[in-house]
Amino acid sequence: MSEQSSSGVGQQLGEREREGVIDLLGAIAYGMISGFTRLAADSELARDLRLKTAVAGMAVGEFQSYELLVGHIRELGADPVEAMSPFVEAFDSYHRRTAPHGLLEGLVKAYIGDGIAYDFYREISRFVDPESQEIIAQAAADKGRTDVIVDAVRGEIRANRHLAGPLALWGRRLMGEALTQGQVVATERDALVDLILGTSHSRPGADVGEMSAIMQRLTDAHQQRMARLGLAA
Repeated sequence: MSEQSSSGVGQQLGEREREGVIDLLGAIAYGMISGFTRLAADSELARDLRLKTAVAGMAVGEFQSYELLVGHIRELGADPVEAMSPFVEAFDSYHRRTAPHGLLEGLVKAYIGDGIAYDFYREISRFVDPESQEIIAQAAADKGRTDVIVDAVRGEIRANRHLAGPLALWGRRLMGEALTQGQVVATERDALVDLILGTSHSRPGADVGEMSAIMQRLTDAHQQRMARLGLAA
């Protein structure tokens, strides 16, 4: 992070807070570029044109979010590659552990796993400066492309009820893995920890009670997504 900050935002933040914000943006940006490559590959497996288009559209959305994030990293005076590098192993390890077997598991991962990640990003963004918070909110916004995925998964389950049990187990596994990965990412860098705890700035940070509330909100949102797919959480 050797480049000098060139934006008003970067100058308004203390150096430690700026480092934490850049770490958070770097983590989310790498998650987005990883999601782009994965969804692009999944779109190639879809035979239904509507589904192929929807998954490809989600991939495009991930790349657009990535560009938004790296643009803000540059505005804060940092190199996006350097900002993302500390988080590569954590994300790659998560994707290795949750490699789907076929398109159907890939669709559930795109809806459940990515949904948990976006919820987590939005929760953590509450501890950053308002401009960075808005950038993260835009990057993690639901672009409305998941409806086709939900319809496709529910249609497969209606056609073969035996899929419901294994897919429910898969969804629960994704929840556990995503939460573990989120905790690893959040504690990967000292400046990011200080940002979340509020020790690097004047805004309130997350105490034990708030972290517990965050986990409960993530769990509640996961259960709603599972229910929408017709799966037991």
